[in-house]
Amino acid sequence: MGGRVPAADRGHPCGGHRGPQDRRPRLHHGLHRVELRPAAGAGLGRDRRLSRPRASSLTADRADRQRSHIRQTPYCSARPRIPRRGQSRISGAALSSINTNRAALQALRALNAAADQLRASETRIATGLRIAGPKDDGATFSIAQGMRAEVSGWQVVGQGLARGQSILDVAYAGAERISDLLVGLKERAVAYNDATLDTVAKAAIRSEMEAITRQIDQIAKGTDFDGVNLLTGRATINTRTETTYLTTLKQPLRVFNDRMSALPEGSTHATSTSEGYSLPTSPLTPPSFAAAVAAASGTNSQTIAVDAGPTGGRISLLLDAYGAPDIVEIWQNGTRVAATGQAYAPGGGAVGPGAAVSNQHLLSFDYDPADGQTIEFRFNENVSVSGTAWKLSGAVLQDPADPPPARQTTVSTVIGTSAEFDPPLPSADPEQVGRALGVRPQGSSSTYTLDAGGQAGRMDMTFDAFGDADRVEIWQGGVRVAASGQAYAAGGGAVGPAAAVSGRQTISFDYDPAGGPLSFRFNEGGGTPESAWVVSSLSLNAANAPLPATAAGTSGRQEPGFGLIHYDFLANPRGDSHLRASSRDLTAAGLRLDALNWDTPETILATIDVAGKLAIQAATYFGERLAGFNRTGAQTGRMSDVVQTGVGNLVDADLAKEGARLQALQVQQRLAAQSLTIANAAPQWLLSLYRGSGG
Repeated sequence: MGGRVPAADRGHPCGGHRGPQDRRPRLHHGLHRVELRPAAGAGLGRDRRLSRPRASSLTADRADRQRSHIRQTPYCSARPRIPRRGQSRISGAALSSINTNRAALQALRALNAAADQLRASETRIATGLRIAGPKDDGATFSIAQGMRAEVSGWQVVGQGLARGQSILDVAYAGAERISDLLVGLKERAVAYNDATLDTVAKAAIRSEMEAITRQIDQIAKGTDFDGVNLLTGRATINTRTETTYLTTLKQPLRVFNDRMSALPEGSTHATSTSEGYSLPTSPLTPPSFAAAVAAASGTNSQTIAVDAGPTGGRISLLLDAYGAPDIVEIWQNGTRVAATGQAYAPGGGAVGPGAAVSNQHLLSFDYDPADGQTIEFRFNENVSVSGTAWKLSGAVLQDPADPPPARQTTVSTVIGTSAEFDPPLPSADPEQVGRALGVRPQGSSSTYTLDAGGQAGRMDMTFDAFGDADRVEIWQGGVRVAASGQAYAAGGGAVGPAAAVSGRQTISFDYDPAGGPLSFRFNEGGGTPESAWVVSSLSLNAANAPLPATAAGTSGRQEPGFGLIHYDFLANPRGDSHLRASSRDLTAAGLRLDALNWDTPETILATIDVAGKLAIQAATYFGERLAGFNRTGAQTGRMSDVVQTGVGNLVDADLAKEGARLQALQVQQRLAAQSLTIANAAPQWLLSLYRGSGG
């Protein structure tokens, strides 16, 4: 057959030609094809199952043409191919076998792969994780595990900070309540200072104040969270030290009670000013005055007679009438020579009747022995008194040429500290206390601005730097007018830079209100962080007034108290940063409310003022700490969320993709199962070819 190859015959392995004999039934087994063709030289009619003999209907010519065509286009599968050396007989050809069903094995592998992928997809959907263990992706799983540990660390830090927030929140509320109670206590202390109140009214006020003090103590000792109390601390034996500065000023123009100090937290700083007289010593004073002074005190009417001796001069008597008013008159030979509320009469002249006075009062008169040496001191004579008390503080006989006793001002500054020392110390300065408590003085490097008013004069400042050296400079109008370690410059002239000094110093300079406010600069530019200092007095005096005289005394005692407790909370999982919350002693003993001197109302008010400041400082500290804990806690939560998100980005499954993948894998599984079913049926088709062949 010449010409084009029919389309049905293309792709034949023997050049694309198929003879008419090739168009016979074919059986396919998987990818293998089995063709049944007549063997070479075999008659077409011998096998009745394949073809019935039709020789009678064929002409000789047709038979010859048919045989010729077979010879010209031999059937390729009938040609025996001799394999080359080392080549298998089935190489390049499909092998049909009932022992090894290759198609079934391939279908089974496809089915198993689809099942594995389907199982993995179902697991991802069920767990939500793309990487659930090291077998999924060891490197990524290792990174994710480390990040999970970091998340757990942040969560633990957050839990600790939350506990610290609760502790501080409770302490803050307790400190606020104590501060409010101290406001009420101060109101009653002011009322207790009223000199017009009688004994019954004062007793009632005192009872109220004692009840408030007990309530403050109960709140401090009962304010705790989870067993932690920041308003008491731990029980200790503390060294209580009080340093008292007494500065005497001769008729100052002005005294400033501005508290300037750098002391450890928890210290007390109280400044009070009192005015009075100080009697000088005189060799003319007779011994009888000392005995009279010792006996002259009481709460009722009384007359004391004293032998003033043979020497004339000026007699001065110092009376302290306390809060309730009293009347005192001095008589000589029937003449009233001095009386409270009356002016001094030179030459021993008579004065009018006495007037009721309170507090300290000075009586002076000229004494002449020729008028009689007996002097009578008459206290509240012919006066009905109730609730009064008085005391004769001193008496002196001076030469009339000597200056009379002058009224003076005493500035009292008391610094109180308390700390535990091992071994205990008899007393300690504020710097030692700060080191014992593990805290630094507050405000070691600071600046204070003061408007000293419109009166010119000499400004005197008493400054104590304790052991560690400190520097202080005073500036006015851009000029350094005074500095530690520099000499006094008259007229407000400029001085050199400050030098570091230790111990107690008096710094003076001339003040001119035209220069503007004063700026007190302590350790400007930085100093020793552990250094403490205090300004014990600051006064404006006349230019020719004597310099202030300051005496300092220190007293110490051992007393039970509460020491500071420091609680440190982790701020990050690495453990290299902490937030600290420290206790504050707001008990009655810690606030010094358990030792009020009811006989001196002015000291009660000063003590309550200090206690109120301590409570405010404690509340401020707890509030600041609480705000810091809140900020760090919020940051901790954010860090935990960020790291947790990072873990999710690494190991979480995309459920949308997994859902689509699941459907595709289910289809693949069904197709693989159908393929396996078809492949498993192929051996039966082969066996069907041989059924009945044995007959």
